[in-house]
Amino acid sequence: MKLIFYLSGENVELSRKEVIYLLKAFNKKYNVIESKGQILVIETDIDPMIFKRLGLCHKVLEYMDKEIILDGTFAVRVQNLGEKKGNKELEKKIADEIQKQNDFKLRVNLEKPQNEIYCLNSEKLYIGKTLVSIDRKDFEKRKPQFRPYFHPSSLHPKYARALINLSRAKKEVLDPFCGTGGILIEAGLIGLKVFGLDIEKKMVEGCKKNLDFYGIKDYTIKEGSVENLDSYFGNIESIATDVPYGKSTKLNKDIYERAFEKIYETSKKACIVINKEYDFEKIGFKVLDMEKLRMHRTLTRFIYVLQCD
Repeated sequence: MKLIFYLSGENVELSRKEVIYLLKAFNKKYNVIESKGQILVIETDIDPMIFKRLGLCHKVLEYMDKEIILDGTFAVRVQNLGEKKGNKELEKKIADEIQKQNDFKLRVNLEKPQNEIYCLNSEKLYIGKTLVSIDRKDFEKRKPQFRPYFHPSSLHPKYARALINLSRAKKEVLDPFCGTGGILIEAGLIGLKVFGLDIEKKMVEGCKKNLDFYGIKDYTIKEGSVENLDSYFGNIESIATDVPYGKSTKLNKDIYERAFEKIYETSKKACIVINKEYDFEKIGFKVLDMEKLRMHRTLTRFIYVLQCD
């Protein structure tokens, strides 16, 4: 099946990589047909419903480049990208052509159509049937300030979700610096078993409170140092973590290194966010990817996608 991904515009390269590493998590073959700006076209045989997991994507469409034969009601939506204009005229033109191809037997339903034909109007026109719509407002509702236990250092939920997909987790994920549980919340909401560790008791209790608030039951959260990670958990499928930074953190250079060594011993797959570039290869990791994430004017984070062979 040929799929069109309408990617988030905040960090297009990171959005694109999230899709690719999610495919790799399920060991699915894929072929990138086109990649330009917020549009990614891929051919793959994976169940497209898996893309409901994405954090940095608006929609996933079934590519329709010839006849559009439908059953049931339909509606046409046009999203202009760049400087393109003229939604309504283009919507009518496409709707008329679809009616013609279906012998004028279809009914339009703009409120709750059985088929949404979504068109991305860029340098060329991309037309597809909507398979997955990701409501980005849901991520906004789960921002740190809306949780029972608040701490300002927690990642935005959409980036937390992206980290999980970059970690290639299918069944379970561990965050050894779990804090208030931002990453684990997103993992639990997509059905993963979650494990967390934090050195501060108040964070451990806060994390549990937040997980309970979102109805996540399958979790194990422990208090302790990442330097002793192997004594708390056995081997875990994947690790996704946002390493603490700033003056308030208790981590120094030596502890960082020992922490990463323990992560290396615990899982074969990891996605680690850190506030500076780091030589993970000296520990033994294979660096599959590194992407910069600009948080604000004075802070850039570095996202590493790692493999332990």
